[in-house]
Amino acid sequence: MRLPLRTGLVAALAVVVFTAGATGVAASAATAPVSGGPTGSGVCATQAVSVRTGATVATIRAFADCEIARRQTTLESLSRVVAASAALTSSDAAALAAKIGADRSGLAALKATIGRPARPASLRVQVVQIVSGFRIYVLLGPQVRLTVAADGVVALKPHFDGISATLTDRIAGAAANGKDVGAAQADLDAMNAAVANAVALAGPLPARLLALTPAAFNSGTAQATLKSARTAILKARDLLKAAAKDGRSVLADLK
Repeated sequence: MRLPLRTGLVAALAVVVFTAGATGVAASAATAPVSGGPTGSGVCATQAVSVRTGATVATIRAFADCEIARRQTTLESLSRVVAASAALTSSDAAALAAKIGADRSGLAALKATIGRPARPASLRVQVVQIVSGFRIYVLLGPQVRLTVAADGVVALKPHFDGISATLTDRIAGAAANGKDVGAAQADLDAMNAAVANAVALAGPLPARLLALTPAAFNSGTAQATLKSARTAILKARDLLKAAAKDGRSVLADLK
């Protein structure tokens, strides 16, 4: 019975390491996956050139329509990310879905406004709102990905708790048989501490991230929160990987 149990624990720890690594990938993704990227290069470049060379109602409206359509495509992608995430809490998923839905409705309304008769100067003012009023690429995309990553870290805790309970039993059994378990217990304590620290870093992030708005980004106050959240997620990922390593060390100590 000892070998299958140990093999099962190693496999469980390997899964945790893989998931922790995926969390780091999510944290580093700052923009939504759309062809051309957040600047519009390769998506609305032709329309942008037309505006620069001849700013008429028709060219400005064409550029606006392209930029809005590009963002709507991105919002669909973000909606799929939210729907597919197994780590998101129900409340965080609902909050993100609401943000995405509000931006989709807001952009649709702005498109309708831009489609009404207007002079080029007033159209330009409305076009600026596509960026300043929604901040799909620099705010909402990171909000989605960082929230998914943070909830993913917290979601791993029950897995580690189960592993910890099993390792505690193994240590107790070894001690009862007269084995020196000091090193094993130290490694288990280190594993538990690393998990607790990772959860402490990631746990508060969703509330902070979901509170951010385009107005906060425009005023320059949201950027620091996004940056610190990315840093915290990366630190939490490293802590979880270290915890998995400590768990494997416990098994090695008990050989």
